[in-house]
Amino acid sequence: MIANLNLLSSVSRHRQIMALYDKAPVIAHDSWVAPNASVIGDVEICNDSSVWYGVVIRGDLNKVSIGNRTNIQDRAVIHTSSTTTPGLAPGTSIGNNVTVGHGAILYSCTIENNVLVGMGSIVLDGALVESNSILAAGTVVPPGRRIPSNQLWAGSPAKYVRDVSEDEVADLVKQASEYTKLAETHSDEFLPYGTAYLDVRVHLVALHGI
Repeated sequence: MIANLNLLSSVSRHRQIMALYDKAPVIAHDSWVAPNASVIGDVEICNDSSVWYGVVIRGDLNKVSIGNRTNIQDRAVIHTSSTTTPGLAPGTSIGNNVTVGHGAILYSCTIENNVLVGMGSIVLDGALVESNSILAAGTVVPPGRRIPSNQLWAGSPAKYVRDVSEDEVADLVKQASEYTKLAETHSDEFLPYGTAYLDVRVHLVALHGI
């Protein structure tokens, strides 16, 4: 019974943004990090990006960089290794307009622009996913594997399925933009003041064009 009392605490020790050693996350003012996400160490998040509920981004061993209008969806994990294949950067780099699906894991890899990493996918160290590509849900990209531009890959290990159409590439950019707008809605709910004024503004515009 006494041992169980150690588990009872009314104080949350969760830290949404945490510096480690001499490295602290750098997050653009118009990006959003969910209150129960964890962004740790040498992490850079650029404009209009979002980090959703339960996500862990660890820049403890090497840098994690995330571009513009990129969304890291719920419970995804992004981290790095201390070393990797010679000639390859050990950090994790994610480009612009990237959607990282729920529960995906990215480990010391490079994701270029306009990419969908499907839910539950795993991209391992040294892997490169080039621009305008799609990884289907549950795809496992082995270490050092290159996914060429404009292709859809799936399976474990990942295998080529087909080329990605121009319409699908446009949808990748559109989806990223929609997540940026959705993140603004969630962000408003965590302001230190009420949001009723936002509704008033919407009604004034609708009624009077103000």
